[in-house]
Amino acid sequence: TGRLVSQKQLLQEVWGPSYGTETNYLRVYMAQLRRKLEADPAHPRHFITEPGMGYRFEKGEGAHGK
Repeated sequence: TGRLVSQKQLLQEVWGPSYGTETNYLRVYMAQLRRKLEADPAHPRHFITEPGMGYRFEKGEGAHGK
């Protein structure tokens, strides 16, 4: 299981300290990543959202066991 990374941590690490609450940036970027890297972006196996908390990256088969 991948380590959970909070939305705030991702925003601050990627866009900088002043973006810690700009969750829309993160949602848009994650959707773009999924479209490029997931076999089925509507049912991601690798870039997993933990609602209200953050994101996890799953190697291999991912959280859905497909």
